[in-house]
Amino acid sequence: MAMSNRLPDPQQTPIVYEEKSDEQDRIQDTILQKVSIASLIEKRIVTDTNLVLPPSWAFGMLYGAYTNQKQTIQRVDEIIKRDFPIDAYWIDSWFWSHAEKGRGPDKYIDFVADTVGYPNRKAMWSHLQKNGIKGGFWIWDCIQQTGNEEAFDAFKSRNFFRDVYVNTSGWHNKSTTTAMFEEGKDKQGTPTGNIDFKNPEAVAFFKQKMKPFFDEGADFMKLDRTSSIEVCKAMFETTQQLGKETKGRGFILSHTGGMENKTYKKYPAKWTDDTRSDWTIENPLVEFDSWVPKVALKENIAMYTDPLKSSSQIPFLTNDLGGFDMGKTTQPEVELYIRWLQFAMFGSITEVFSQPENPTANMPWNYGKNAEGIFRDYAKWRMQLFPYIYSNAHLARITGKHILGKIPGRLYEFMLGDAMLIAPVYEKGATTRDVFLPEGTWTNHWTGEQLKGNRTYIVQAPLEQIPVFYKQGAIVPMREYASSVEKGNNDKLFVHLYPTADGSFHLIEDDGLSNDYLEGGYAATVIEMKSQEQGVDIETAPVDGKYQGMSAKRSWVFLLHDISKPQLVKISGKNADFTYDGKSRTAAIPVASMNKNKGFCVSIQYIR
Repeated sequence: MAMSNRLPDPQQTPIVYEEKSDEQDRIQDTILQKVSIASLIEKRIVTDTNLVLPPSWAFGMLYGAYTNQKQTIQRVDEIIKRDFPIDAYWIDSWFWSHAEKGRGPDKYIDFVADTVGYPNRKAMWSHLQKNGIKGGFWIWDCIQQTGNEEAFDAFKSRNFFRDVYVNTSGWHNKSTTTAMFEEGKDKQGTPTGNIDFKNPEAVAFFKQKMKPFFDEGADFMKLDRTSSIEVCKAMFETTQQLGKETKGRGFILSHTGGMENKTYKKYPAKWTDDTRSDWTIENPLVEFDSWVPKVALKENIAMYTDPLKSSSQIPFLTNDLGGFDMGKTTQPEVELYIRWLQFAMFGSITEVFSQPENPTANMPWNYGKNAEGIFRDYAKWRMQLFPYIYSNAHLARITGKHILGKIPGRLYEFMLGDAMLIAPVYEKGATTRDVFLPEGTWTNHWTGEQLKGNRTYIVQAPLEQIPVFYKQGAIVPMREYASSVEKGNNDKLFVHLYPTADGSFHLIEDDGLSNDYLEGGYAATVIEMKSQEQGVDIETAPVDGKYQGMSAKRSWVFLLHDISKPQLVKISGKNADFTYDGKSRTAAIPVASMNKNKGFCVSIQYIR
C-alpha cells in the first residue's frame, strides 16, 4: 500500500475505536451498549434532540473573502479553473462598503449594503448558482446611527433595540483595518443600537429588512460580533425561511460561545474565531496586535481535542484554514499553510478565509505550486469521504457521539468518526511525529505498515503527509470525486475494509436540504464485516427508510486492504470476479448495480 509522497490515496480506509473523554461520554457509551445503533435507527430514535444538521453542501469546501462583485466572480472562476472543489462562497464585512474597506460607521448596517461594489448582486449570486455554489454574506446584530439614520430610527421608533450605547470602538467605525478593538478617531463615537432578538416583533421586522438580500439569491450568513443563542436563532431561521436554494435546512457561521445552553446546536455552524497564522503562542515567530486571540495552529487543534474546552463539544466546528490574522509580516509561511490545511481538511466543516490584509487570501495557488497541489489532493480526498463524514454527522444526532473523537491524554491527535486517527503536524520543520495508537492493530495510511496499539510511535511525516492511521475492522464508504457535494452522488460507493477484525458501519443518507430527516426521513444501510479464520464475509443489509429523490439502485466496489490474494470470491453464493494488487495487498471486488431494497453477502476466502 505504498503511495506517492503527495497524493492521499482515496482508495484507503479508517478504523473502529472510541475511548470516552469525560463522564458524559462514558454514560453515553453505556447507553449504546444496551441499545444498538441499528435499533435506534429502526425506531427512528435520536439521542441528541438538540442537534440539527447543516445542509449537505456545508460538508464540502467553503470559501470566504473581502471581494467585490467583479472580484467575487473572478475568485470563484479561478477556484473552478484550478480544479479545486467549491460548495459555498461568502463575502465578509466589506459587503456593506467595499470601496471604503469596511471603514464605517456608514452602511453598518443600513439594510441596503454596497450597491456600487456590487452593482448587480442578483447576477453575482446567479453566477454562483449556475456553478452549483451557495452564496453568503456577513452580518452583525446592531445598527450604528451615523450614516444609517433611516434604519436606526426604524428600529428605535418601534422599541426594537435592547439598548443603545455610544460606540467608540474602531471596528467598522472609522477604522480601515481589521484591528477591531483600536479606538475610533471620533472620540465622541456614534450611538449604536443592539437589536432585541428576544422580541418576536423585532425579529420579524429584522427578517423583513433582510428579505431583499435573499430574494436576490443569497443562501446563508456569517454572523459576527456575537454568538448569543437568540441572535443565532434569528439569523439561522432567516436563512431557513428566506434562502432560495434550501428546503428549510438553513446555515450560518457564528463565533464559538453561547454553549452554556445546549440549544445552540440547533443553529449550526461555528468557527474557532480569529486565529493567528503562527505555529503556537508558546514560542511565537510572528508579532501580532494585542486584540488578536491567542490561538495559533497548535492551540486551534486543541480547541477540537481538549475535553476541558467547551469548543471541543461543538458538533459542527470549522476554522479559518491557514489562520485569520497573518500578523506583522508581508507574507504568511508556506509550510505553516500546508500543515494547517492538512489539519483543516479532516474537520466536520472546512472553510478557507483570511483577513483582507493577507496578500494570499489563503488561496492555495498564492503559496506556490507545491502548496497548490497538496491543497487540491487533500480537498479532493475530503470530497470523496463525503458519505463517511455525512453519515457520522447523522450518527452524532442519533447516538450522541461526536464526529471528532477525543483520545485521552493526547491533545494533538483525534478520531474522525469511528474510523480514522488523524495526527496533525504542528511544529515548524518537523518531518516526524510521535503518535499514540490506542488498543488494536493499526495501519499507516502512507506506508501500509501495521502497528500494535497501546503504545507511542515516531512516524514519518514529510511535508506532503499528515499521519493517518486505520484500525483493523474499519469500514469506510467513499464515492467518486465531484467538484461539489451536490454535483456528486452515492450511486456508486467504494467501501474500504480492513478485515482481520469484525466491524460495521451505518451509512445514513437524506435529501441534504430539507428537514424531513428530523421526522425520520432518511435512509440507513448497514454494512457488516465478519472475519473468519480463512477469509471474511461482508453483509450489506437492505436499505431501511427512504427520502425524497432517493435512487433505487447502487453499485459497489469493496476494497479489502492488507490481505493475501483471495482464492475464491462469492457474491450471494455465486462466484465473482475480482482484481488484486500484490504491492498494496488490496483486493477490489465490484458488485453490479443492485436494488437498494435487497441485501447481499460477499464472501472472500484467502490464506492469512
